[in-house]
Amino acid sequence: MSSTNTLYPGSTLGIIGLNRNGSTLITAAKRAGFNVGVYVDRSKPSLTKQADFTISGAYNNQEKLTMFAQTCDAVIYANDLIDSSVLRYLSRSVYLPQGINALEIVQDRLMERAFLDQINVNVAPYVTVISLDDVYQSIDSIGYPAILKPIQRGIGEHSMKITKQSDITRAADFINAGTYLLESWIDHTAEYTMLAATDGQDTQVFPAVELMLNADEKLMGVKAPANLNADISREMERIVTSVAENLQYRGVFRVDFYVTATGNLYVHGIEPGLSIYGNVFDYGANVSQSEQLLRAIAGMPLFDVQMLQPAVMMLARVAQRPALQRQWLLKANWHYQFFSEVKDDPQAIAGFVWVVGKPSLEELQHQIEDTEVWKNKQPVNADLTSDQQ
Repeated sequence: MSSTNTLYPGSTLGIIGLNRNGSTLITAAKRAGFNVGVYVDRSKPSLTKQADFTISGAYNNQEKLTMFAQTCDAVIYANDLIDSSVLRYLSRSVYLPQGINALEIVQDRLMERAFLDQINVNVAPYVTVISLDDVYQSIDSIGYPAILKPIQRGIGEHSMKITKQSDITRAADFINAGTYLLESWIDHTAEYTMLAATDGQDTQVFPAVELMLNADEKLMGVKAPANLNADISREMERIVTSVAENLQYRGVFRVDFYVTATGNLYVHGIEPGLSIYGNVFDYGANVSQSEQLLRAIAGMPLFDVQMLQPAVMMLARVAQRPALQRQWLLKANWHYQFFSEVKDDPQAIAGFVWVVGKPSLEELQHQIEDTEVWKNKQPVNADLTSDQQ
């Protein structure tokens, strides 16, 4: 195990909590000269095949976790769905460059709201509830519509939208033991995210990204740089920088925003680690989120992020593969990444498509729309949480 907080080529980097960006992160780490080990709770050969070694075991298997930690010079998590208690256990035996603080904050919605209140940013009004009676008593102060969410964020969680009083009775089946957050629904015209990398001192911010959602508010794609009012863009950057200064974190993270019709800005959440949204920069900027993450955790100076060209990244779902095969033979300015292991579900994400090579986002969007590949012909029922991983 390394005695310093600097990682050099030849060091062994452990990665836990792999998501769809896992293979890209492993490839970037190998290119940087690291030996790479991965820990998975179930076999994921399509993601782990590039790694030097893989340890497979339950996240509560202390023997295997210890073995993994002792084989690595440092361990990082790729997304924020890995339980913070697993990282706390690993920290006894190995260096965790990202730390644990950020993970503990974002996995507890109440802690996350308290953190955002502390750095004085706009969030939706909320109250905590533990019973159906609490919901009835609190709804007047929160107003309709409202969102009921479990305090603990994690895999497979669900939220419930309450649009009228009669909806509250349905919450009886939704509320189990535990604490929930009842939050005002912010009526907004657009959703944005802003990524940044921090090494604990220097912070480099990526240009704002606009989310492209269908009629069911499910993610279709993202585009960058977002066309934003200069004041809103500066405020987003101020907030992201403030988060970096207070989060006690090294690595890449994002802050999600709502913008209302009147131009009010609300913070929707924070996510440390890599995300689908950040992939748009693979073909748009001078550095990818994976490369910037590795620089932050290795002790290297961060890239000064520059947008090289407008970029749109669309999610390719299983149902769209036949249409995309036609574009495969036609589009000289499209880049593709397809996954070898995909769920047998028409709306499962099968890969990503980057559309670049035009002077403006408008021209890129017109080209995408002309293909009608992403025409909203049917509802998309895929879980948005899983889309964002």
